Order: sequence, then structure tokens, then C-alpha cells
Amino acid sequence: MLSATFEMDDNGLCIIRCDPPVNGSDSFVFMPDVLVSWKALLGLASTREAIAAIMQSREDVSRYDPKTGRGVWTGAFEALEAALSDSATGVSMLAADGEVMNDPLTAARNKARGGMNLPVMSNETDARMCAALTADGSGVEASSGIDVACTRDVEGLDDFLSDESTLTMLDECEERFYEALMPRQNQQN
Repeated sequence: MLSATFEMDDNGLCIIRCDPPVNGSDSFVFMPDVLVSWKALLGLASTREAIAAIMQSREDVSRYDPKTGRGVWTGAFEALEAALSDSATGVSMLAADGEVMNDPLTAARNKARGGMNLPVMSNETDARMCAALTADGSGVEASSGIDVACTRDVEGLDDFLSDESTLTMLDECEERFYEALMPRQNQQN
């Protein structure tokens, strides 16, 4: 049985300590900004999914190209930047019936997921997740396919995830993340 605790230290680091180790690690340490970037780059449905992905992932370092500096995350960053540029001009990959068309962002996210040894997401899963995230009061917990069971018994995590100041901080992290990726022409004015 997993015994795990979550805390946020005075420096803003999120720390999860596990006994026995999860995926070979007895602790996970990350900044809240990491949760936001993992959600966006991997197409995750929730902060809980981001934490579960961090706990379960193993980066395939053989995918790093030292000549170009390209790694597991590069394509996901580029696809997200392109999607944000396209959305600024009104292009959408969502069909009228809610189905996500063969979307380069989903493909790039899946490549990054594969490089992190996480399950990939079908277009159908992406569409269901988008529908669940936009439904008001549906009671359906959105999932992109990451098993969150490893987070259920982490002492202190539910309090962190439901705390208003945490939610505000994560919203601010998300704003900074997306602002950094938005097309630059409007920021020059």
C-alpha cells in the first residue's frame, strides 16, 4: 500500500514523498508552473492528471538530439505555438459535432506522451475530454487516459487541489505560460 504525502514548501516547490517508491522514485519535486505546462503540452484534463503523469512518466532520453537540441517536448511546444497562432486567426480543428479532426497538436502531444512513456490519446478521447471540460455541471470527470489512481491516497493533495489560493496561483501560472507562447506581433504595440 502506498503511503505518500504532498506539501508545498516555503520556496513554492511541490513535493510528493512516497513509500514505497512510485516508478522507482521516492519523491517528486516540481514547481506549480510545471503542472500547467504538462497539462498544455500533453493535453491533460486536470492538475491531478498532471501530477499522476509526473509520477508515472519516464523520459526516453534516446529521443534527445544533441546536434539540434530537439527532445521529447520540442514538437509539442511547436504544435501548441502553431495552434495558438491558428486560433488567433480563427482556424479550428474541432468539427461541428465535437469530433477532433486529425489534429497536429494531438499528434505532437501523443509523440511527447510516447517519449515520456505515457499512454497516447485518440482523437475520440480528445473529443470526449473537450466535451467533458466544456459541459456545465455534467459531473463527468474528464480524463485524457492518464491513470490517476497513484494520486488518490496522497495525503494533503486534495487540500492543495481544492484550495482557492492554489487555484488562483495555477491560473496565474497558466496565464504566464500561454502568454509566453502567443504570437509576438500584438505584444510589440
